[in-house]
Amino acid sequence: MAENALSILNELAIKGFSGLDAISQRRDIWMRRFTTAAQLFLEFERDRNHLVRQRHAEISGKWDLPLPFLLSGRADRIDEMVDGSLQIIDFKTGSPPSAGEMKRFEAPQLLLEAAMAGDGAFADIAAAKTSALTYIKIGLGPEAFVEKPFSLDDGFDLMDAAEESSLRMQRHINEFLFRERPMVPRLFPSARQRFAGAYEHLARTDEWSLIGGEDEE
Repeated sequence: MAENALSILNELAIKGFSGLDAISQRRDIWMRRFTTAAQLFLEFERDRNHLVRQRHAEISGKWDLPLPFLLSGRADRIDEMVDGSLQIIDFKTGSPPSAGEMKRFEAPQLLLEAAMAGDGAFADIAAAKTSALTYIKIGLGPEAFVEKPFSLDDGFDLMDAAEESSLRMQRHINEFLFRERPMVPRLFPSARQRFAGAYEHLARTDEWSLIGGEDEE
């Protein structure tokens, strides 16, 4: 990692915040917040330098499934570790999924990325097993840049859970895209769902959702 990494990040931030030049006080507040967060980020990365062989940021992948269906996506980060495994990291500005959502396969993103990586679906990364799925919260509070590992239900290791998530996704694709049936608004609406619309009450969500009385832990 470059010794002047913080200066490089700050230069990028100055360009990004240039639209606030007319309100310099607000720009300066955001620059101070950014610089503090950037320092925390670099400390996090430097503390794990000895574990990481190569980092891949914002890397795209495409996975041909036998349905037929092409699953494509972009991972925040996939790190090739010195032990030959992969660590997949999702940086969050909001809250990561709850442990209960992870265990119930209601937070499939990282598991599907692990399944894709295991099949060599990401460019420039050889097929390999994933040893860790990790959420990192970006911010300034006590939880910022603290690794939160993906929670697995009893009886699953990480790659088993990735395969199970892939199979569930393929069943959903087959059921809801390749069969003549109406689409529901959301497969698994969450009790913590953000951005509820003005007409949410018309969806009669409680009649078809799975969220009633479930533990979010």
